[in-house]
Amino acid sequence: MKILVDMNLSPRWREALEASGYEAVWWRHVGPANAPDEVLFAWAREQGYTILTADLDFGHLLSLTGEDGPSVILLRLPYTEPPEALPPVPPEALPPVLEVLRRFPEALERGALAVIGPEKTRVRLLPLQ
Repeated sequence: MKILVDMNLSPRWREALEASGYEAVWWRHVGPANAPDEVLFAWAREQGYTILTADLDFGHLLSLTGEDGPSVILLRLPYTEPPEALPPVPPEALPPVLEVLRRFPEALERGALAVIGPEKTRVRLLPLQ
């Protein structure tokens, strides 16, 4: 599975995901840092990537467009990490992301929105209704 790490997450997510056996790329390495969400969304769809983000706009975009992809893994965890500081991946954030990738590969390949919160994780197939 291929994961596109959004600009609002540390580029170290790419390293952590690759160390876990996934192909991953940080958006800044493939597109302009100031690109609107729609550009990132279209690139991920065309290239077959699942988006990993903390940006709520991607769920909204999926809802508005009624698209069946790309899949989005949305982190709703209580931390912030400015990309410029190159912080490590928060230890509490990586396990739930890996769990979603391992438990729901078929859904993510087909098209899904996975929301990872502090209490629970929800996975909904696309298109959203």
